[in-house]
Amino acid sequence: MTTATAALGDNLGTLAGTGKLLRFHARRTRLYLLGWFAGLVGGTWLIAAAFPNLYPTAEDRAGYALTVDTPAMRSMTGPGTYIDAYASSTGAMFAHNMLLWTGALTAVMFILLLTRLTRADEETSRLEVIRSEPVGRRADLAAALLLAAVAALVLGALIGLTVLGVDGADAEGAFLYGAAHTAIALVFAGLTAVAAQLGAYSSSANGLGFAALGASVLLAAVGNAQDNWVTWLSPIGWSQLTYVMTPEQRWWPLALGVALGLLAVWLAFTLVAHRDFGQGMMAGRAGRAEAPASLRGAGSLTFRLTRGLMWAAVITMLLLGAAYGSILGSADEMLANLSEEQRQVLNRGGSSIEENFAATIATIDALFAAIFGLLVVGRARKEETDGRGELLAAAPVTRGRWPGSYLPAALTTATAAVVVGGVSLALAGAASLDDWGSFGKLFGASVLQLPAVWVLTAFAFAAYAWLPRAGWLRWLVWLYAFVVAYYGQLLEMPGWLQGISPFDHIADYPAADVEWLPIAVLVIAAAAISALGYAGARRRDLHFS
Repeated sequence: MTTATAALGDNLGTLAGTGKLLRFHARRTRLYLLGWFAGLVGGTWLIAAAFPNLYPTAEDRAGYALTVDTPAMRSMTGPGTYIDAYASSTGAMFAHNMLLWTGALTAVMFILLLTRLTRADEETSRLEVIRSEPVGRRADLAAALLLAAVAALVLGALIGLTVLGVDGADAEGAFLYGAAHTAIALVFAGLTAVAAQLGAYSSSANGLGFAALGASVLLAAVGNAQDNWVTWLSPIGWSQLTYVMTPEQRWWPLALGVALGLLAVWLAFTLVAHRDFGQGMMAGRAGRAEAPASLRGAGSLTFRLTRGLMWAAVITMLLLGAAYGSILGSADEMLANLSEEQRQVLNRGGSSIEENFAATIATIDALFAAIFGLLVVGRARKEETDGRGELLAAAPVTRGRWPGSYLPAALTTATAAVVVGGVSLALAGAASLDDWGSFGKLFGASVLQLPAVWVLTAFAFAAYAWLPRAGWLRWLVWLYAFVVAYYGQLLEMPGWLQGISPFDHIADYPAADVEWLPIAVLVIAAAAISALGYAGARRRDLHFS
């Protein structure tokens, strides 16, 4: 370092340039933020608008309260205090059923945002270019956190306005509901900022952030199921404990979230000054001097790089299948008081509520399993644009081996997720029904969804191959399939419109008999779309940074 540069570094404040970096970060993430705002706010608005038709009277809400006042259902909704207010307030029922899940999605948004603006920029050397300018050492972290804080406030305000029209939601209740999401956003933005200082890679930072989210959801679920103190150990639980839109409504639990967020921010700023640039506080494990024979090909390397997503898929589907299966035995009692509109969501033509419920659960589980296949395909784009793929492409490999190896990796991950979720659902469901003869039916219902999952995964790869910059396409198709599966009958969508979703062609087993011809057509369609994807991968230019 020259004398002049050293003098500049001594005189430059550690937050110098924060304002310019804030504007820069806001510009580069504007589409990301708008997309999340549209999804969270728009989804909240649609569900809030549908609630008056689903539960039009106090008697309907009181009847539904009886179905959800079980440990299994409270673990997936919230504390029992909300249930006591169902009859007098649609808003209490809305908050009870929504806050856990929209809060978790909000946490996902801010985990990905903070990692993108901190550790990912450092990993790809973009931050090195920024720091070559006259900016302080903590300016990039400060700008990322300020942007997250502004986004959290805007998101909370928009969500609050969205639920203002719900019956039982006055201005204070609506504002508190939005503020609960703001508090969750601030907590996980701060925790992810700490994770970005600990991990040396963006995947490590995301992993730590999602681990914190998973622990928070699990603690909230356990505490809500038993209605005990465990909920107080969860940042998401703190938002539920505001008892928003009930007679017990209170603000002060959100102060815990704000305090934890500020503590995490302080810790992140402390850690960033005690580590080397490009390194994390957690030392990386040294690898082997020579790669094993199993890693000497592009395909085997792809499977190794995506094994983290594989494990995430297995664990997630294991828990999801067990959660849904555990309530299958009480489906008859739980759904006895539903209105005709509510029953339409679960009506699959079966002779019993359990069969209809099992068919619906199998489809929803498969849709969640497909997410992991789509994430693996997204990893191909990341390897390409971050420059690591350039090293592989320089070797004597064909396009089919790289980046084409990401399609079999994605299909394997999605398939494993469906199978593990099916086993978990079948075991928990059979135990809940006290009928081990139903194990085969429940497992078969899950496995039958595989052709539809393969179609979605193949489409994601084809979209990556032909339109690599339009990564949102794969998520748009997944979202459409989810809406058709869950709300298609409720919204009275035309048959041809529902038929666009591959899941619409899978028989609603065990509520209906299996039809093998549509399944065979879906398998052929998945193969054809895969071939189209490989053709695109061979034809287009690879975009290396």
